[in-house]
Amino acid sequence: MRGLDAAAPPQPGVIRTLKCILAEHGLVVLRDQQLNEEDQQIAFTSAFGDPLSPWLHSDERNSFARVHTLPKRPAYTGIDPGCHYLVNGPGYWESPDDGYLQDWHSDLSYLQNPLPYSVLHALEAAGDAYQTWYSNQLRAYDALDEVTKRKVAGLSVRHDFREVFPALPAVLHPLVLTHPISGRKAIYGLPGFAKDPPLEVTAAEGRSLLEKVTAHLEDEAFIYRHVWRTGDLLIWDNRCVLHRRGPQARGQTRILRRTQAGDGSAQDLRRRLLGKE
Repeated sequence: MRGLDAAAPPQPGVIRTLKCILAEHGLVVLRDQQLNEEDQQIAFTSAFGDPLSPWLHSDERNSFARVHTLPKRPAYTGIDPGCHYLVNGPGYWESPDDGYLQDWHSDLSYLQNPLPYSVLHALEAAGDAYQTWYSNQLRAYDALDEVTKRKVAGLSVRHDFREVFPALPAVLHPLVLTHPISGRKAIYGLPGFAKDPPLEVTAAEGRSLLEKVTAHLEDEAFIYRHVWRTGDLLIWDNRCVLHRRGPQARGQTRILRRTQAGDGSAQDLRRRLLGKE
């Protein structure tokens, strides 16, 4: 998407357009953005919905966000609880080998009310040294055969991340959800933090079905591989997009700042799009 300055005061019409694009395509890439201050990114994210993290107590939030003290430099404070920093490179902490980031997942699917919008801004990125991969689950659902679509209809899967956050109980989410803005269906949150086969079928049938659907998600037709460069700002809708860590380069600096937001206006926007108000 071209011509949008995310550092400028967000306009409601622009945010509505972005939400509609995300509901149909899942991901928006904005190049050459300069959100040098945390407040600028929080203001942009706040236009989508609540950008904070009230669903975790402070210890869990700090653990999850992996907010470490960065070297003193302008803008990279890591203080605001609504900002999470992902940092690699000399002079910074080396991120641990987080295996869950290597797998396809939807952010926060282990929460009862996950925040749908993720915003990730590259404060520094070394050319082609780092990648993040995205998989469009709207297309993935559309490409399922009709028999499988009937089988997955109405099934629910348990999601949890208690190996990291033991205080968070497991939650149930539909295997297929209907996007509240576009009305399109998407496979949700597999494999990610999904645990155990669907509850509504036998264990053997459920495992077989999850294996089939998960293998289906690996189809190259659904995948976009983003190569990070400084100034990139990516926005995606976790309800219809999976992502995973791509190739990473040791010894080259990368600083990404992530914010997230809810979507309390989704149903109102859908009514407007359908001409019901």
